[in-house]
Amino acid sequence: MRTQGLRRLFAAGMVSLALSTSTSAQDSFWGGDDHTPSLAIAATEIQLDVPMPVSSGDMQLMLALAGNGGGLADLKKEAIRNYTQHIHSELARVLYGYLEDEEVPLVAENGLLQLQNKLNLKVIKHLSAMKPKGDHDLEQGNVTLKGEFRYILSNRSGTALREQRVSIDDMKITEKYRVRTYHDNRAGEDTTEAAIKEALTEMVEELVEAMEDNLEADELRDMAAL
Repeated sequence: MRTQGLRRLFAAGMVSLALSTSTSAQDSFWGGDDHTPSLAIAATEIQLDVPMPVSSGDMQLMLALAGNGGGLADLKKEAIRNYTQHIHSELARVLYGYLEDEEVPLVAENGLLQLQNKLNLKVIKHLSAMKPKGDHDLEQGNVTLKGEFRYILSNRSGTALREQRVSIDDMKITEKYRVRTYHDNRAGEDTTEAAIKEALTEMVEELVEAMEDNLEADELRDMAAL
């Protein structure tokens, strides 16, 4: 259900941006004096694997969840939904921002050109140190990303005009995290989620940068003429 909601939000964002970058019904299709073709963007297909969102230092919580009839699996599913939503949001922010600068008219469907994206991604958590520090234990490490991104620009009949695969591994994205767990069970500190989201945002920015040459207004006009 949340995936459908995200797709509706994605489509709504495209419609909103299309309205803001066009001044008439004709412009929303062709894009003003430069005749930039309209572009429809499909919601990105995301296959995501993330580490279990429980630190190695919190053994009591891990045991409690393990004995709670699949609680660990539910916790991981929620983490995947959380990070998937973050990727969609960041893609919308960065990609729409670039297309707005290029004055490309976006439509929810039936664009002269269509952009389809697919992302297969694995977030890996590397533990580098586990240190006792008086009244708490300190876990330190980093998160890295591995996977592949593929996008296709096609015309209305479905013929692929541009296609590219981008290796996430080659980006060598890494972010440090730390987990502070107190022995007296008071609230600690865990920056894992923030580190993963920072890595995902950096990935999205690099992905859009990799797509920019094929998303320039002049390039889209050339494609539409094929």
